[in-house]
Amino acid sequence: MLRILITNDDGIDALGIKKLAEAALTLEDAEIYVVAPSEEKSGVGHGLTYRSALSPEERDFYGMPVKAWAINGNPADCVKAAYHLLFEENQKPDIVLSGINVGTNLGRDIYYSGTCSGAREAVILGMPGVALSYDNWEDQENYGDVVEMIRPLIQAFCEKAKRDTLPPEVFWNVNIPHLPLKEVKGILPAALSLHHYEDRYHQEAEGYFLTRTYPDGIPLAEPQDYHLLKHGYIAVTPVHIDATDKALLREMEEWPLVKAWGERG
Repeated sequence: MLRILITNDDGIDALGIKKLAEAALTLEDAEIYVVAPSEEKSGVGHGLTYRSALSPEERDFYGMPVKAWAINGNPADCVKAAYHLLFEENQKPDIVLSGINVGTNLGRDIYYSGTCSGAREAVILGMPGVALSYDNWEDQENYGDVVEMIRPLIQAFCEKAKRDTLPPEVFWNVNIPHLPLKEVKGILPAALSLHHYEDRYHQEAEGYFLTRTYPDGIPLAEPQDYHLLKHGYIAVTPVHIDATDKALLREMEEWPLVKAWGERG
């Protein structure tokens, strides 16, 4: 039996998590658990709840044959609490799916995204994690053919998870174009596009609101997530949770200050 844990950052009542559960339920021999925030938690990053108690509430989930709980916390809380409280030691989830997010999580979004933090927390706890986001920010109630698009991806990840062939310490960031299935050009590996937008603050009566500006032209010069997505591809990025710059670490051994300190001993 394949155990799948589903979470998100848009809240347990969001349409995207329903679509993700629908796709997961098409898999054979799968047991689905949904543990998600009781309200929207977009942009919370990898925040954890320490100063207040978590109170899981068992929920019906659209009448689907899944076990579901809402938690008064963030996506990382949901995964961590589910891991420690819901599952026995020898019955941990085989994989965690986080999403489907309203709008994309591209480039440096992975550091702010609650969706990505759900997948990242899974990897921290030793489980494979996949974050899924859909480019429908301007059309949030329309999930089009997304279930059909992600079904083969989810199946591939779940099969690898079942065989224990996914690399440790890596979560997968998936971004899906808002297109009919027949217009999607394919699935491609993608690097993070770290500089595809600029932050701007817009002043209104209440104060300043953070906004973004995006480039007009989108050339497909490099296989980066933003550019591939805008050219009609599903972009899949493996994100390592160890952010140590190993090459720079070795270079630091030659820094005069480091060498001098070592010579004191």
